[in-house]
Amino acid sequence: MSWLTLAPMHRLESQQVLYNARHGAQKQSLLLFEPRFQGSSGLLRYLMAEASARFTQGSVARHIAVTASTSAVSLFAVFLVDILTLVYVAMLHDPVLLAAIGIAKVLMFFNSALATGLIIAATAVLSERIGHRAAGSIPRLTASLLLMVFAVCAVSAGVQIALIGPITGWLGAEAATYDAAHSFIWLTLPFTAIQAVMQMSAQMLRTSGDNNRALCVVLSAAATLAVADPLLIFGLDLGLKGAGIAFALSACVSASLGVYWLRQRTGLVLTRNLKLFRLHAVRTFRIALPAMAANLATPVGLAYFVASLSAFGTSALAAMAVLDRVVQFSYCAFFALPGALAPVLGQNIGAQRDDRVSAAIVFTRKLVICYGLAVWLLLVLCGGMIADLYQLEGDARALFLAFCHFGGGLWVLIGLDFVAISVFMTMNRSWWVPVFAWLRATAGTVPFVLAGIHWFGSSGAFPGMLAGNAIIALISIGTASRTAKRFFTGRVQAASTRAY
Repeated sequence: MSWLTLAPMHRLESQQVLYNARHGAQKQSLLLFEPRFQGSSGLLRYLMAEASARFTQGSVARHIAVTASTSAVSLFAVFLVDILTLVYVAMLHDPVLLAAIGIAKVLMFFNSALATGLIIAATAVLSERIGHRAAGSIPRLTASLLLMVFAVCAVSAGVQIALIGPITGWLGAEAATYDAAHSFIWLTLPFTAIQAVMQMSAQMLRTSGDNNRALCVVLSAAATLAVADPLLIFGLDLGLKGAGIAFALSACVSASLGVYWLRQRTGLVLTRNLKLFRLHAVRTFRIALPAMAANLATPVGLAYFVASLSAFGTSALAAMAVLDRVVQFSYCAFFALPGALAPVLGQNIGAQRDDRVSAAIVFTRKLVICYGLAVWLLLVLCGGMIADLYQLEGDARALFLAFCHFGGGLWVLIGLDFVAISVFMTMNRSWWVPVFAWLRATAGTVPFVLAGIHWFGSSGAFPGMLAGNAIIALISIGTASRTAKRFFTGRVQAASTRAY
């Protein structure tokens, strides 16, 4: 992202911010004498700038390790509580209720895809602004980002609720499932907008360097849900409605905590300048739209994969359900990488620290390889015990063990693709993300699943899909490397031109 791209917003906020965008981060002794840092409020902005741009100083490896680990713990807690909710509802011994949750999850996934796209974009925009030491603009930007994610998810939820009948019918829900899902959706879907505010505030805290509070925000959601679920479902005998109320309560508690801490950390000033808000929105959605398009590719590929497995009966689908949980737990660190790496890259790009940007990419790739190989070894050693735990037999056991023996190695390459996503998002090549996502969901899935089933039966389906995804990942990794090289070269040439 060049300083010319950011210039319109900076002119509206401060000419000094534009100066920083052009010349990068300055020494502390010079920063303190800038006009925007004079007076008591100026001193506060100075301290906030120094505290927020923490990824531009110190060990890059430590920053990435801490940020990725706290983000992974957050995801792990969310996955665990989600599983517990399903277990609680399953204890009601009514399969219709589980089906209702499945229908609701499909609708909630769409909102989640929109929110995730905006959050990734917010990370790129905010981290570079922090790297520029543009402290005066951060309170307005953070407020604008929170308003954007809430508005988008609220409108999406409203449209889905208005069309709940046709949508559930299109998903094949029977009358009993529709009745159960209807009340649960009305309790949960509107609060996905508030949950999105929680996720955005946690990521902005992480982007500003406050990993501990970001972790606590997400854990507060998981803890509230873990306590409220059994209390409302069983204690007050509310059943599925209790699960919906628990979700709403969890979203409200965690979002309130996140916004409170974010206001303490960066300040929140809702701008009345519509032109400035529009510029914030245009810059954010320029990155967010590709991320949203990429997120929508995943369910397409999975839908084809599940449809292919269904021909082998319920045992194959049972193995798939176990695989889904194992992948979530085993590779939650990979899923956390884009949100962890992007702030580090963005701040150092904004501060013109290309050496640190390159070091961050190299270290993260090494981290992915080491972590991926360690998980693969554990899956090979423990695959049989996990299959026994879930009582997988026959084709289901063969499918699961095939993943443990071969899929773990392929996941190392897929993990490196998450690093490529961060590179694309922070180096003005965000549209490469949906391009490779849809390639994975189509060319990297359909022919390879067909080939795996043809040669090895049901046990070849998942390794086949992973092999195709790994090939697309290799192309993505190579493209990201060329993108980074051209980005650094372009900045050197631009600096030489300005000096001349």
